[in-house]
Amino acid sequence: MKLGRKKRKDRGAAEPAAVRIGLKPPGGGKLKWIRVGFAWDLFVLSPLLGIPLFLRKLPQWGAAMLALLLIWFVVWFVLHVSLGMDHAANTVGMIYFAVSFALQFYLGFYGNRLTARSYLRHGWTVDHPDYAATRKVVARWKLKD
Repeated sequence: MKLGRKKRKDRGAAEPAAVRIGLKPPGGGKLKWIRVGFAWDLFVLSPLLGIPLFLRKLPQWGAAMLALLLIWFVVWFVLHVSLGMDHAANTVGMIYFAVSFALQFYLGFYGNRLTARSYLRHGWTVDHPDYAATRKVVARWKLKD
């Protein structure tokens, strides 16, 4: 019995990986393309009042980022300015940074998937669902039950 990796010719033809998935709006119109992979715009820009999240039809996540920023600002203002507790204010700032970074990291990895699900909930449909690469993305992102 021979152990080891199979050679390329024994594995069969490789299907191309999808780089992006297209979504069609209800009633026709311009396609919305969503990239497969890390969402750098959400990772970098989501702490800015959650604006990219609202633009991607993710108002819950945008409100969460906005609320987190508002809570941090109020707590920092009360501790630092009103009470003069600089050490406690710095600790709250570090906690805010850690929670915000964890949310940014999550949104970077799952933001495109969340965006696709949101568009599908709003009545959009997957463009060319019969393509093998599109089927792979739909299965991986669990877009259809």
